[in-house]
Amino acid sequence: MATNPHIYVSSVVGTNTGASDTSQASPLTGAFSAMTAGNVYDNLGSARAGCSPGTGDTIYVASNHSVEYDNTANVIFDGSSATAAGLKIVSVDFNDCTAYLPGASERLNDGADEYEFRGNVLVAGVSLGADDDCFSLASGTDSSVLMLQDMTISAASSTDRVMYNQCQSKNIILKNVTITSTGTLTNAFRFTNNNFYWYGGTLSATFTNLFEVAGYTGNMIFTFDGVDMSAGSGTIFPGPVANDDFLLVRLNNCRLHASVTLHGNLPRLDTRFEMFNCDDSTGAAFHRFYISDGAGTVRNNDSTYITADEAWYGGAVKSSMEVFTTALCSHVTPFVFELPAQYVDLSSASTDKITIELTTETAVTLTDTDIAAFLVYPDGTTAVQANWVTSGATVGAGNYGVDPIGAGTALTASSLGAGDWTGEDATSPNFYKMVLDTSVDAGQATAVSIRIEVYKASIAAGTLFISPQISLS
Repeated sequence: MATNPHIYVSSVVGTNTGASDTSQASPLTGAFSAMTAGNVYDNLGSARAGCSPGTGDTIYVASNHSVEYDNTANVIFDGSSATAAGLKIVSVDFNDCTAYLPGASERLNDGADEYEFRGNVLVAGVSLGADDDCFSLASGTDSSVLMLQDMTISAASSTDRVMYNQCQSKNIILKNVTITSTGTLTNAFRFTNNNFYWYGGTLSATFTNLFEVAGYTGNMIFTFDGVDMSAGSGTIFPGPVANDDFLLVRLNNCRLHASVTLHGNLPRLDTRFEMFNCDDSTGAAFHRFYISDGAGTVRNNDSTYITADEAWYGGAVKSSMEVFTTALCSHVTPFVFELPAQYVDLSSASTDKITIELTTETAVTLTDTDIAAFLVYPDGTTAVQANWVTSGATVGAGNYGVDPIGAGTALTASSLGAGDWTGEDATSPNFYKMVLDTSVDAGQATAVSIRIEVYKASIAAGTLFISPQISLS
């Protein structure tokens, strides 16, 4: 770390180009214009050269700081280990250096240098760019955190990346971050054994692939929540190579390009893509629902639905959940997803049966060992006691695993029929229901999420539809 924990940077005031350590023992107050120019670094590269900021230090960057330069080497932000306090780089008001004010920015313009992060680091309000790969996550600092907020990352184009890692188990968290590029990014991110969370902000760059996967992925979770991704029409997740490890990509409340490709091949159950409440501006369908892994896919279908179902979010659109499976799907590797959570009162000791309606094409027949619904709900007397119930074929009291070798019994026929659905199969469709009977163990009023497990292989697209709206009787 620096000799003292407080370091100041301003392209307007600073004249220290890295020749000396001018870190301060106590935080300064007032405007940058009142500081001694020689005590203020002219850019972050100079601060690194002059005092080697590290864990426990804070770099205060003036909000009107704006500079491009050739640092002749990577600018290293060293927050030490995953268990250290970490390094903070914060944009502060030029007129009051004690007040957080996003606005500072700088760029490495020589095409060979990057911003390199080690250990725990926070960058708040300081926008950074580079004409090479922009951010590298250094090796040897595993299980640490990179926190970025209220800033813009400006990447170059073509083979240059926004960010890539050389470490394991790093948590990368973006909050209200905008990513731009001077052109189309071939592969924006390259990670191995990392977790990536992006909350809010905008991806304004175009891309061929958002993630580079060949040989680099494994044991990762990617989460996008409330990010505007509408500028990019490429592929979000191309799909892993054959021997990669666990991967989960999840999008919530994101705006997408109308021509975006969500993912490539997902070969196994542990390679999974989930998307909720995301759409392009033209469709603007907030209820969009999509989950896919190696065993199957479920997605909203606005052409087939129960006619009497309510429209989504008070609008005019009704929908169902279209399910199709691969040859991998079985009792060993089922396709699993949940219906949207719904509020129900399960306190009755005599009724309280939840019904899930579904329809299939004539050729697709289903038994209670082909598909099952599962519900866990709070006990009516002891709320922390979990009660379980399933619609699947079980083998006696106390068991709720579905019989994996039995032929099963045809699903119960629904009371709904021709004309109760819109867009069902035109020739003799099957109308089924799955029932979850909670009356034996009364519950409480609660929001329930019903898990669906599908065991039947090779169900074709457009042949199985499930109503997302449950009924209680």
